[in-house]
Amino acid sequence: MRVRRTVTFVAILSTLSASAGAFVISDPANTLQHSFLNGWRQSILYVLGDEVRQIRQMAQRLGLFTDLAKYAATDAPRWRTRRIDNPLRSTEAYMNALNAGDRSGEGYAAVARQRVAVGNAFARFGEDDVEAENALRSALATLDLADSAIIAGTDQTGQIRGNRRSELNAIAALEQDVVDPNLEQSATAVLDKVSAAGLIRARQQETRLELLTALTEQLLVDAKRDRDTEAAAMNMQLGRLTRGRAVAASLLAGSADDFRTWRQP
Repeated sequence: MRVRRTVTFVAILSTLSASAGAFVISDPANTLQHSFLNGWRQSILYVLGDEVRQIRQMAQRLGLFTDLAKYAATDAPRWRTRRIDNPLRSTEAYMNALNAGDRSGEGYAAVARQRVAVGNAFARFGEDDVEAENALRSALATLDLADSAIIAGTDQTGQIRGNRRSELNAIAALEQDVVDPNLEQSATAVLDKVSAAGLIRARQQETRLELLTALTEQLLVDAKRDRDTEAAAMNMQLGRLTRGRAVAASLLAGSADDFRTWRQP
C-alpha cells in the first residue's frame, strides 16, 4: 500500500514538471540586450583579427621576399693615405700631418717659408710713414691668417683621414647587421639599426662641416689678400689724382732748371 502511494506521487510530479516545461517565458528587452552584446563582441573580434594580421604583415622582414646581400656595397672606395717614395724630411713631416693630424703645426712649418721676425722695424717709421706702416702691418696680418687657416685645415684633414679605420669598421658592422637574413629579429633590433645609421650619419655630417669650415677659412684669407691688393692699387690711383699734378709740376720745374743750367762738358 505504501509503495503504491509513492509510485503514484512520483507520477504526478513528473506530469506537472512536463507541463511546466511546455510554457516559454520571453523578455524582449533582455533578448535585445543580448543580441546587441553578441554583435558588439563579434565586431571587436573582427577588429582584433585585422590588427593581428596587420601586425604580422608588418613584422615580416624584407629578407623573406628577397636576398638582402644585394644591398651590400662590396666594392666601396677605400681611404687612401698620401705617400711619396724617398721624400725629404720636411715633406714627410707634412705628409704625416695630412694623414694623422698636427695640432701644433710642426709639419706645416717644416715645408713653409719662414717669415723674418719683425723686431723693431715699426719703430723706424716716422710720422710721415703712416701709410707704409699700415701696409706692412696688413701684409704681416695676412701671412699670420694664412698660416692659421692652413694649420687648422691640415689638422682637420689629418684627423678625418686618421679616423677612417674606425668609421669604416662601424659602417661594415652595420652593413652586416642590415643584410642579416635572420627572420627572428624583433622590431627593437630593427630600431637599433636605424639608430646606429643615424649616429653614423651625424658623425659624417660633423666631418663635412669641419671640412667646409676649413675651406671657408681659406676663402676668407684669399678674399682678404685680394682686397688688400685692390686697396693698394686704389690708394695709388687716388694719390695720383690728388697729388699727381703738384708732383708733376715740381718734376717739370726741376727739369727745366736742369736743362737751362746744363752745359756740355
